Amino acid sequence: MDQLVLAYWLANQPGIGRKKIQKLMDYFGSPEEIFCSKVHTLQQVPGITAREREILQKDRNYLFWQDKLGHLQERGIRFVWNQGTGYPKRLRTIPDPPYALYIRGGIPDDSRPAVAIVGGRAASQEGLEIAGKFARELAENGISIISGLARGIDVTAQRGALQIPSGRTYGVLGTGIDLCYPREHIETYMEVIRQGGVLSEYAPGTQGRPGMFAMRNRIISGLADGILVIEAGEHSGSLITAESGLDQGREIFAVPGSILNPCYQGSNRLLQEGACLVTQVRDILDGLGIFYDEDISGKKKKIEVMLETTEKIVYAILGFDPIHLSELADRTGLPVMEVMDSLSSLERKRLIRMVGNHYYALCLL
Repeated sequence: MDQLVLAYWLANQPGIGRKKIQKLMDYFGSPEEIFCSKVHTLQQVPGITAREREILQKDRNYLFWQDKLGHLQERGIRFVWNQGTGYPKRLRTIPDPPYALYIRGGIPDDSRPAVAIVGGRAASQEGLEIAGKFARELAENGISIISGLARGIDVTAQRGALQIPSGRTYGVLGTGIDLCYPREHIETYMEVIRQGGVLSEYAPGTQGRPGMFAMRNRIISGLADGILVIEAGEHSGSLITAESGLDQGREIFAVPGSILNPCYQGSNRLLQEGACLVTQVRDILDGLGIFYDEDISGKKKKIEVMLETTEKIVYAILGFDPIHLSELADRTGLPVMEVMDSLSSLERKRLIRMVGNHYYALCLL
């Protein structure tokens, strides 16, 4: 039997949460052993109630769950579990990792640095501008942006990353993967899927409930190398993300604010407790040990002025992370042959390089 199907079965047993699943996995070792277990064996598992044993004994129709997983994949939703392939490596080592994830789009590249940007939902215009600016500049430097698609700082940061053609951003949901909350962010939700991905530990159709959004914060921090907190009040949920990050050994960054502004009480407290104070993106990159070239944006703009129209369009999409020819054609809207001609010209000018089979990236400027 396919372990992925059985892992999916286990993840969807009603009333069996991730902590009980972990108890079962610690005892049996695999979803298949749980699926095939007898009543008397289940009775020996510490912490599993009679009601939970009854649930696990029902609905063991392998073909039904195989078909159900197939329908999920047909909807463009991937299911991964923490002992299978496709599960983010960063999450494997955090305390209390999610047993499974539902994914639309992609997951953060483990070889690419990532920063979570979080903050207040009722942020000021200044806070929103700071979030967008940091996200854009981090994305320009090849940093993936992680957040929760929530109102205020979160969604503004993700929109900032989306403004960079080669930017990557990932949204971690506190609902089922197929539910965009809040609903007015649906356009951004779809753009994030195209230019990164959305993830959730909750099955499709799961409505958000109190506590679920706080629980997803450990995944936001777990997917990142560092957490940037912007305009967080004393009781802001973004402080939970920062605390999770500390437990996970992540770097914590905070933008300082006025001591008279309650919107900065949480951020300023983080700074008192040892978070890195940041006023520019270079502070974050230095904190993560990443090389920063402050002239890169200016150099790229000067180069674009000298290019032909189609070269300029293709060049604007490219970043330091390789992009496939087909994706370039899709994102520019140009015919493949026209894109190839522009790529050849840019290569001759030593502005880009081919990495692997039809993957292209900028040369160091």
